[in-house]
Amino acid sequence: MVQGELFSESTDEAATRGYRGTVASKVAGITYRQLDYWASKRIVVPSIATSHGSGSRRLYSFKDVLILAVSKKLLDIGVNLQNVTAAIGFLSRHHTSQLEHMTIICDGQDVKECEDGDEVLKLIDEGTAVFGVSVGKLWNQVDSQLEQEKHIDITPGDSSVSALPISPVDDIAAERMRQKLENQRLERAAQH
Repeated sequence: MVQGELFSESTDEAATRGYRGTVASKVAGITYRQLDYWASKRIVVPSIATSHGSGSRRLYSFKDVLILAVSKKLLDIGVNLQNVTAAIGFLSRHHTSQLEHMTIICDGQDVKECEDGDEVLKLIDEGTAVFGVSVGKLWNQVDSQLEQEKHIDITPGDSSVSALPISPVDDIAAERMRQKLENQRLERAAQH
């Protein structure tokens, strides 16, 4: 199961913020090299803008960063890549808002939402529990960390996302233009 290939139909609301790969890797706690590898192998791909060759930039949604953080957590506790990709597929099929209070559990074959503690105890008693992760706890950590990071505002239905700046010079020019427009807006507001 690979995000972006098997789950190409978006079941999520439109993202309003995008995060560059450097921010996504930092907040998820992985190296940029690992992020790049996962994107190239289509394990976790950015849902807002993918890389289109040298110089282009990926743009990750909040949900993408959360899935990266969950994947990192699972790898840290020794879960094999097959079960990690099963978790990625499971999380990809849910809305971001559903993930805020979710705990997932795996029995070695299937990943599912853990409804209550009895379910966890049953899997432990049967000896089939492979992992359990509080996605909600990671959701709050990622949300808190991303609030402190640079982002790109995305307008729903904006087709220019695919035309994001592709070089550092373009990034600087775009940031200057955003600042200039914001200053003009503030000046107009002050005049009224």
